[in-house]
Order: sequence, then structure tokens, then C-alpha cells
Amino acid sequence: MKLIIPTTETAQSYFEALEKGFIDKSRGITTKETDILAIKNDFAYFIKSFDDKEARGELITLSNGDKVERLPSISRWIWDDGFAGTIGFRWQIGSHELPYYCLGHIGYGVVEWKQNKGLATLALKSICELAKQMELNFVEVVTDIDNIKSQKVVTKNNGILIETFMKPPPLEQTLSNRYRIYLND
Repeated sequence: MKLIIPTTETAQSYFEALEKGFIDKSRGITTKETDILAIKNDFAYFIKSFDDKEARGELITLSNGDKVERLPSISRWIWDDGFAGTIGFRWQIGSHELPYYCLGHIGYGVVEWKQNKGLATLALKSICELAKQMELNFVEVVTDIDNIKSQKVVTKNNGILIETFMKPPPLEQTLSNRYRIYLND
């Protein structure tokens, strides 16, 4: 397993995953079927969105229609003999705090046919190494209360449960756990 920035050589594997139903949420937007053609037509622009350390990307539209500022971010593909998923890290410059619409620093997803191989655990460990470079002492990861697999991924990376809470509107109001992973241990 390795984390990669997409290239035209690796793109086909990603498109095949989208066509099989993988939903990419790693860059603050959900990639839908209608986005596939746009990504194919301007793949260079798509690749530029993976390192947005100055938050120059477009505003993010929440489910209620509100437009909010994009945070600085780094996104990568999880690669395991082909596209296996995505992982993204976002932060606010000079702060550990996140705005209400961004519940955690890190989000990830692994394609269904490559789950249960430890890829998410390794990807989270790798992205935490990148997070250290942003001079954060810790990162927070949020999982839905019933997502036991994701909770195991976080705890295998020394995540400590700090609270159980209800996600606020306009986010989907589900009961969730917030974990903290200290980066300087």
C-alpha cells in the first residue's frame, strides 16, 4: 500500500472504481457520476486539487445550500495494485480548531472490494506523517457510532475517544465518535 497523487497512468483504475459505485468524499465534495466526465475532460485541474495548502479551491456547498470556505488540504489515493480508496487531511493554519462544518482533520474511504486488508489503517498512519509537517500536535477523526470498522482503524493508530456527539445541522445528524490521535508520541 502506498499513498499517491493521481497521474494519467493511474486514472483508469479510479474511473473504474467510480463506475462500480465508489463514492469519493476526500476533497470536501462528493464525486458523483456527473463529475466523471468533467474529471476526464480536465484531469490536470483535478490533480491540482490534491494539494491545496492555501485553500484556493472553490467554496464548498453544504447539503442545505450554504457555501463555506474551503480549508487547506492534502488528498491522496490509496494505491494497492490499483486504486483502493482515498484519504484526505485538512486543517486551519495556525490552529487545531476546525469550523463547525468540518468535523475532523482526516477522512478516508476504501473501495468495498479491497476492504478488510488493513489498507485504511496503513493509509491513516501515512497521512498522520504528513500532518506532522503542518506542525499540529494532534488530529481528530470522526466516525459514525455504528461504523465499528472505522473505529478499529482509528484505535489501531492510537486514536483516543474524546467524545460521543450528535453531528450538527446542516450535516447529517447522526450520533458519532470523535477520536484524537497525538502526533508527537
